[in-house]
Amino acid sequence: MKYIFLIIPLIAGLFMRGYQFRERFGYTHDNDLAGWVIKDITIDKHLRLIGQLTSSPGIYIGGLFYYLQVPFYWLANMDSIGGVLLVVGIGLLGVASMYYVAGFIPSLIYAVSFLISNTEREVVPTTPVFLWSIWFFHTFVQLWKGNKRWLYVAAILVSLIWHFNLALILGAPLLIIAFLKHAKSYSSREILLPTLLCFVLNLPLLVFEVRHDFTQTKALFGTLTTVGGKSVYTDRLGKFTQTIRYTLRNANRIFVDDSIKVNQWVVPLIILAGILLFSDWCWLILGWIALYIAFFSLHPLPLSEYYLNGMTIVWILGAGWLLNKLPKPVAAILLTLFLYHNLARLFSYQTNHAGYVERKAIVNFIREDALKNNYPCVAVSYITSPGNNFGYRYWFWWYGLKTMRPDSLAPVYTIVFPHSYVDRMDKTFGSLGLIFPDYSRYTKEGIAKSCSIPDQNLTESMFGFTK
Repeated sequence: MKYIFLIIPLIAGLFMRGYQFRERFGYTHDNDLAGWVIKDITIDKHLRLIGQLTSSPGIYIGGLFYYLQVPFYWLANMDSIGGVLLVVGIGLLGVASMYYVAGFIPSLIYAVSFLISNTEREVVPTTPVFLWSIWFFHTFVQLWKGNKRWLYVAAILVSLIWHFNLALILGAPLLIIAFLKHAKSYSSREILLPTLLCFVLNLPLLVFEVRHDFTQTKALFGTLTTVGGKSVYTDRLGKFTQTIRYTLRNANRIFVDDSIKVNQWVVPLIILAGILLFSDWCWLILGWIALYIAFFSLHPLPLSEYYLNGMTIVWILGAGWLLNKLPKPVAAILLTLFLYHNLARLFSYQTNHAGYVERKAIVNFIREDALKNNYPCVAVSYITSPGNNFGYRYWFWWYGLKTMRPDSLAPVYTIVFPHSYVDRMDKTFGSLGLIFPDYSRYTKEGIAKSCSIPDQNLTESMFGFTK
């Protein structure tokens, strides 16, 4: 019975993350690329030190998240749906961690929040950022209290930054402050062993840097030297305003949908007031938020909302502290409204119908049609907006479909997205359309000539992928 307050959030979290898990798997280039990396590890037997190229030039994400997916891909017969099983598990671990660190109400908010659960459905290396942030907060608190063994956890968290999101490094100064508070009480051994652990866990990064002339280190220092410079997109004041706007929007979306017309300052200010009034860690929360806002206001890198996910957890912690101080009937009413609203968000959410189910189906149809017409290979062209022509290559490999470039003499199947780009399609798969080849124009000899060369799906470079 004592575990009921943990079981409730876990069940809620599983439902929010597992509901229609196939239909809502928004398969994109990142997932296609992940499959390619996992194929490289498992099929091509290439032990990788890095994952994909990040949006910051010259910097790669670490390989851990891809290795974590390997057993799930194996269980799913190398189907990308295996990655969904991993992220559902990460989400539930986040719910349990929030319960351990902050109690029932924050864990329930974390479990049911549509923003959190929907973000954790994305099978990308940044998925564990919320989980990392929970343990970052708890590790800081323990170090601040003088619990020296948590220095090992701090070493692990720092080692994971490269694998999840480099923006998490912004919290490192706070861990250093917590360590320095009791630094004089640490023995050399108590400092050396966690430091050695951090070194060992970062060996993949260190080996890669030594083997490649410290290219990432140089790129990182290069991007840090641009801090304080003028953005190519906006002036410094404009970048600060944008960062504040994104921060407020992220905070609001944890609790309410954009359709609820509330001034963007209301929810964050109420939570901040609760933190200031009821938390012993208000200065930590404020410092955490300030570090993110200051850095991304000064850095000219175009801002994306996921860069700020490392501080998202503070709003859930603050809301939990505030609700715990309110009269129980009031807190119960607010929680009930929150649960109802976020469940409504889940059920009313509409995908673009161009994800996992549709992409897999369209490639399977091309394969079957090619077999029916005795085509040893095919070509695939795209009528899409820029970027939407990505996200199919793993399925070509998975289905064993040999593909060539459209300028070959192989029969050309054309994928259309969205439908409005053309006047006619031969078959549709959700929002994806397919135009069949002009079967009569292809000759047996021309097809044989085109198909005589190696599979270009396997030989052509892939954007973001480095062997």
